[in-house]
Formats: sequence, structure tokens, C-alpha cells
Amino acid sequence: MIRVVFFILILFSTIQAYSSSPKLKSVSWRDNWKIDLKAGIGVMLSDVPEKYIERINNVNIPLTTPGAAGFLCIRKSITPHFELGYQLDYLQIDGKVTQNAIPYQVKTQAFGSNFLMSYNLRRTDKFRPEWNWLVYYKIGAVSLKNNPTQILNDGSSIPNTGSSGSSSIIKNVAVLTGFGLGVNHQISNNLSVIVTVELNRNADEVNDVYKIHKIFYHSENTVNNYIVAGIGMSYTFNFSEIKNSSYFNSRTETERRLLLSKIRKAKGTTAKSNLPVWYRSN
Repeated sequence: MIRVVFFILILFSTIQAYSSSPKLKSVSWRDNWKIDLKAGIGVMLSDVPEKYIERINNVNIPLTTPGAAGFLCIRKSITPHFELGYQLDYLQIDGKVTQNAIPYQVKTQAFGSNFLMSYNLRRTDKFRPEWNWLVYYKIGAVSLKNNPTQILNDGSSIPNTGSSGSSSIIKNVAVLTGFGLGVNHQISNNLSVIVTVELNRNADEVNDVYKIHKIFYHSENTVNNYIVAGIGMSYTFNFSEIKNSSYFNSRTETERRLLLSKIRKAKGTTAKSNLPVWYRSN
């Protein structure tokens, strides 16, 4: 009889512990989605080859000049560590370029559309860690658009007409591959701050999407390389929660851990609550 009671007590405590720590693991396509919205800066690292100059108004792109960048990404957790997603990129750089001894003020725009595969160093199926690090690789297409303005000796400027169709976004599409590193800081159950740095490569060969090593140097099929960094917010949500939402919801494991971390930081190493009794009495 004692053994039966003891077994029931163990079983009850196990069920209670399991139910009080809800997991995020789900095989449903409706759950574990993320939306990232970031802003940042980018820099072009290499010129466009001479054979493609005609497509960008016969004037090259400004190098080592920082410009504004924007990112919109949707990701879906597939395993405790892996995620698949789709990302839209935008980069705009305004800088000076000298082409054939003629100075230009050039506005370069890059529009990227790509799929990405990311790997989180810490698993996210049981709870979302306060700090996590990710590595990702993206494959897609990018379009370059150049709008150069010739600068005259008196300081005035005139637009460069270029060649026919050179300003078309569709005609200037190249294969895009990129390698990125990121840090994610969870600030609530669903909201986090994310910081990423990407090294991107444009190429004229589709087969190069499988050759990750070519991102890190200027190869024969490289159109150009550029680096971008961004910071923004990431929101995690489940479509199933929208349908099954309730006013009375238990605190998630992520919320518990974040609250515990805030309490520890608030106390600090010199807080009175962490000091001996004899010291606090003074």
C-alpha cells in the first residue's frame, strides 16, 4: 500500500512539473513563426566588372561609402535549432565615383529577394533563451540600379543618360548568396532584439549558390561583394494561439526565466539581500 501511495505521489508531481513548464515544440505549420524588421548600414566592397558597366549607366558603384539598409524577414522553426525563412533586403548608397576622369555623384540601390537557412546555437523548442546566437546562409537574387549625375567644373550637375534600359531593375538581376552571423536577445515571451552582420556576393553563375567559400573572395564569376549590418525587433508567434487564446494563460517557461534573470540583475552582487545577516543588521 505504501508503495502504491509513493508511486502516485511521484506520478502526480511529475505531471504537475511537466504541465507547469509548457514546451514550444510543435510539428504544426501554424506554430513557431518569427517576423524580423531591421534597419542598418551597408558598404560596397568591390567594383562591378567592365562587361556589366553598360547595364548600370556606364558608371561604377561607390566603394567604401556607407549607406542605409533595411531588412524584412519571415522565419519558421523546423527543428530545435534549424529555421527556414524568406528575406527582403534593401540597400541605398550615395557617393562619388570617378569614371574615365569624369566625377559623378552616384545613387546605387540594391534590391534583394532570398531564401535563408539559419542555425541557432541554443535550442528553442523548450523555451526561448535570453541570449542566443545564430548562423545563416541565404540564396536568392539581387537587382542593382545606378543613377549617376555628372559633376561639372563649376559645381553644377547634369544627369547621365546612360544606355537604353540600363535603369531597368529587371535587366540588372544577379544571383545572390550571403553568409550571416547574428545575436538574439529575448526581452519578453514573444519580442526580442536581433542584431545581424552579413557578407553578400552577387554572381553571374547560378551554380555558385552551392559554393559558399566563394563569398569570402572575389572569384571569376563575382559581380560584386558588399557587407551589411542591421539591428531591429523580432516577434515570435503561433497561429494556433490566435484561435485558442484565453484570458487566463499560465506563465510560460520563457517568461519565468526572463523574470528570474531580471530579479538577479536587480539584486546585483552588492545588494543587501545577498549579504550576510550580520552585515544587513548594521
